[in-house]
Amino acid sequence: MKKLFYVAIIALMTLTYACGPKETIFELTSDSVISAPCEGGQYAITYNLVTEEANTVKAVADDKDMITSIDTQTEGLINIQVAENNTAQNREATILVSFGSKCFDVVVKQAAKTNEPEDPGDDNPDDDYIIEVEANQLLGTYYGANSMGESSLYWIILSKDGIVNGATTPNSEYFRLDIAAPAAADENNIRIPDGHYKLDINNTYESFSILKTSNTDYTYIDNYGEPWITQFTYAELDVYGNSMFLMAVVEDKEYHVSFNGDYTIEYKKLSETISSLTSDHEIDLSNCTGTVKCYGDYWGCGYCNWGIEFLCNDGLNEGTFLVLDFLTDANTNGASGFEGTYQSSGFMGNDPSQPNWGAYKFIPGFRLSDISNEMLGSVLVEYIDGIAVEQAPLYGGEFTITKNSNGTHTIVINATDDAVPAHKITLNWTGILQK
Repeated sequence: MKKLFYVAIIALMTLTYACGPKETIFELTSDSVISAPCEGGQYAITYNLVTEEANTVKAVADDKDMITSIDTQTEGLINIQVAENNTAQNREATILVSFGSKCFDVVVKQAAKTNEPEDPGDDNPDDDYIIEVEANQLLGTYYGANSMGESSLYWIILSKDGIVNGATTPNSEYFRLDIAAPAAADENNIRIPDGHYKLDINNTYESFSILKTSNTDYTYIDNYGEPWITQFTYAELDVYGNSMFLMAVVEDKEYHVSFNGDYTIEYKKLSETISSLTSDHEIDLSNCTGTVKCYGDYWGCGYCNWGIEFLCNDGLNEGTFLVLDFLTDANTNGASGFEGTYQSSGFMGNDPSQPNWGAYKFIPGFRLSDISNEMLGSVLVEYIDGIAVEQAPLYGGEFTITKNSNGTHTIVINATDDAVPAHKITLNWTGILQK
C-alpha cells in the first residue's frame, strides 16, 4: 500500500530534516542497522556530538506503527521501541536522526511472525479471510446527474464507530463507495435507489454500478491518525430501503459489511475548481526538506510512479507542503531514476476522474473526496498557525528534475493551477533530496 498525499486535518508526511556539511561533529557510533525479532523490544542508538550550536537532537521514524516510541532525552543516546510484528512479512523502518543541518539514518529490520500450524479442526480455513463488519454509520453526498451518462452520482462512507462529529478517528476503518444510480426521487429525502450494484472496472457510469475511482476504496486510519488506502479488487452492494450489504475484496481479505438504519445524504453541487490562489505564486522551500520515493507501478498503468514531497521543518504549523506525483517509464523497478522533464498528464476524455497516464507525465492534483480538502496527485498547500490558508493543484504545465555533480538536485517548476483564468505556479530549487 502507498501512503497517500493528504492535506488539511488528515495529513500524511514523513518528517525529515535538511542535511548539509557544517563544522559541528555529529556521527553515529552504534550500528547503522538494527535487527529485531518478531516480538520487538527496546533498542539503543548511540552518537557522538561535538558542537557549540544551540540546538537539539531530533529523531523521527517513517513507520510509526513499527517504531512506537523514540526517546532522545539522554545526551548521546536514543532509545527506541519496536512493536511486535504480527504479520507474515519481514518489515523495516528508517529512523532519521538530525542535529541542525547534520543527520544520519538508522535502519531497523524486523523478522516476520512465524506461521502457526494450521488447526486440523478448521474445516473451512477460508473463513479466516472473511471479515464481518456491522456498520452503524453512513455518511453520504449526492451530486446529481453526471456528464458521462444518464446516471446520477452518490458517494457514501460506511463505518463502525469511526466517525465522530463528521471527522475520522484513529484505529478505524471506512468503506467508501462512488455509486452511479438513477436520480434521487426526492431531493429533500435522498436515498440510494434499491437494487444490486457491482464494481465497474471501466467506469462506464451505467446506473446500478460502483465506480472504480479514487473515491471507492477501503481506508484505514492508524493509531497516529494517518490514513492508508487500498482499492477494492471486487465489490457488490445490495440496497433495500434502509438496509445495505456490501461484499468487498481488499487484497487477501473479503469484507462483509452490513448496515441497517436511518441515514442522511446531503445534496452538494461540486465547485468548479480546487485552487484558492488569487494570483501567481512562487513556491518558497527555504525552510523545507525534500524526500523522494519510488512506488513502482502503483497506479497499475504500466509506468513507474515516483513521489517527491517537501515539508516545512516546522511541520504543518507554518510554511509549505508540496507534493510532486509523477511517472517515468516502463521500468517499474525504478531503474531509470527519477530525473527528467514531466508534463501534466491531464485527464481522460471519457473519464475525467482518471489521469491520462503516460511516460514522463506528472499526475495533476485532484480531490480524493468531494466533502473535504483531501487531495491526491501533485499539490501545493501553504500553512499558517496549523491552518491551510492556500491550496492549489499543479494542474497544467511542466517541471524538470536535474541531478547535479555535487549530489544535489535542481527542480524547476513552470505549472498552472485549475483556476479560470489559471495562475502560474513556479519554483527554482536546488538541494538534497532524502530517500
